[in-house]
Amino acid sequence: MVEVTFSDLVREAFIDPLRSVLIVDDQYPTWEEIFAGQAQAADQNATFTARKQKKDWIDDRSGPLSVIKQFRNKKKGFVIDIYDGQPSPDDPQPEVADGAVVGGGVVEPDHLHQSDLLVLDYNLEGAESGLGGQKAREILRSVLTNRHFNLIALHTDEKDLLEVLYQCLFDFMPSCTSKFDENQKNNVEKLEKKISEAEQDGEFDRKKIIGLITNTAYFNMRRQNPNIRDWLREFMQLKGPFSKVAEAGKDLQLKGGELKDFFYWAIKEFEKNKFSNVAGEEHFEGIKWKAEGTRVWLRTARGFVAFIKKNTADILGELQKAIEDWEPTPSRLISAKYRHELSSAGVVAEDRTLSKMHAFAYFYKDLKAPGRDDMSEDDNKRVRLAKLKSHITGKGEALTSVVEDAVIVFAEKIREADGKLGADFEAHYGLSLTDEKEHSKARAHYNSYVSTLSLKPGCEQLDSGHIFELDGDWWVCATPACDLQLGQNTTAFVGSSAKLRPFTALRLERAGNEFEKITNDHINSGLFCFVEIEPGKVECFGIQKMTETNPFQNGKVTWRTFVAEKCGLIDSGQLMLTVPKLTPDILDVEREKSARVVAKLRYEYALNFIQKVGTSVTRIGLGYAS
Repeated sequence: MVEVTFSDLVREAFIDPLRSVLIVDDQYPTWEEIFAGQAQAADQNATFTARKQKKDWIDDRSGPLSVIKQFRNKKKGFVIDIYDGQPSPDDPQPEVADGAVVGGGVVEPDHLHQSDLLVLDYNLEGAESGLGGQKAREILRSVLTNRHFNLIALHTDEKDLLEVLYQCLFDFMPSCTSKFDENQKNNVEKLEKKISEAEQDGEFDRKKIIGLITNTAYFNMRRQNPNIRDWLREFMQLKGPFSKVAEAGKDLQLKGGELKDFFYWAIKEFEKNKFSNVAGEEHFEGIKWKAEGTRVWLRTARGFVAFIKKNTADILGELQKAIEDWEPTPSRLISAKYRHELSSAGVVAEDRTLSKMHAFAYFYKDLKAPGRDDMSEDDNKRVRLAKLKSHITGKGEALTSVVEDAVIVFAEKIREADGKLGADFEAHYGLSLTDEKEHSKARAHYNSYVSTLSLKPGCEQLDSGHIFELDGDWWVCATPACDLQLGQNTTAFVGSSAKLRPFTALRLERAGNEFEKITNDHINSGLFCFVEIEPGKVECFGIQKMTETNPFQNGKVTWRTFVAEKCGLIDSGQLMLTVPKLTPDILDVEREKSARVVAKLRYEYALNFIQKVGTSVTRIGLGYAS
């Protein structure tokens, strides 16, 4: 049996699924140019004919042909398209004012976002233009902000791949200066006056300061430690890559607070001429890069870019090696495999599902029904959208059931390959779970992942398991889902309302400082839940407070009846409530109380807390002595 390697896994997950490639190069022939030369005189386009004559392929076709053969000669040949970075004369022309395109940017064809792989020439304008890859970076920016995950091979004749990477990072990252607080900005402005006076007296040269900061040092600092305050700590100790800058500040007789301000001033001066005017306008989530050794790459949540020397004999091979150097986690490999299997088998799965004509005919009859007369048009729409949500969830589960076996086989390959040839896939996560605190944190995040669902942007309906904070207290909705839907009979109170929806909630207590005392017995007791209350922060909640005298909870619960306004509409994480409150003489109510909804327990976990309320209200309290 042939052993599976990490290289095999990367190829199966990321490379084998590729079927189409778009080559963007200003020297390559396009279909329009090829056909323009063969057309009758009356049909020839002068723009394409003139453009073709300026390209190298007219005299030497070996370069483009060798690249095309790389993709065409694969066992499953690629669909290949070529774009030369030039607008078509048939496309709408951009508005130009004072010699510049209004709104900036580059005009791109629609098909730029429809290929599995993009091979992008860095010098689309030609080396003689002096623009230094600006158009290529604009294309990269556009591709890395679309909705799909993209693989990009950026090939270039530039001698230094690191400088190409750095120029992309200057375009794609927000500057440190843009994150200065008002106090830092004011202090830098005051120091600028002092420095300007020193320059006028010939005692200082700011250009020399900028020259003391290299691109490599700057980006190594940002990659290894994104917190600029930590750079300052080394700076003040005259250590690290900015030590010479600190010495220049000392020579200027700066110390204490002024020397700190000089650090921020130096960063601002360095970034002023380095960063693009558009840097930071788009949020490139999850941006990481490699600028060491033989591999140079950049990744964001929306794509992966491998920086490759032009005339490489095996672009796909170089791309794969760059992905291997990235070290995607087993989870990411599985996700990529799942995405490919779903794309491959989705049509068959969909056809099998849709063949159940009776089920789907009834679904559509129910969907197009006008709704109930005793409900408003908006409420009927909410009911309709809830049915659609349920329908789509069911279709997703049906599709997953078709592809899950192939993904499981692949996941088993990952496990078998781990440890062989020195592989340690656990290290790809960048964590050390041998550390007790990291292990505890990882366990909490995993428990949250398997038991809760994140809130979606926009609006949704209050449901069993929704967890919310109200006036510093935490609660979980413990009313069955069927009683929370619009149009259902009102429970808990006499009468009915088209806008108010009573529900029961069970109070949760944060473990807080007792978090690390949570044991396996606690976790498996059914008395706790793990909730991501804000991005990256998971808290453990129990149905009672943990104390030294009561480290393990006894199952007693505190529950209350609330009234959801707007029939339980959760809008951008906010739920409006009416809160019944007993006073010595009357039942009072607090109206329009805003609760912050943070997550929703999956159904089986929500059912567990519903049962806790049921047990509480049905406990027997006869005349036994205790």
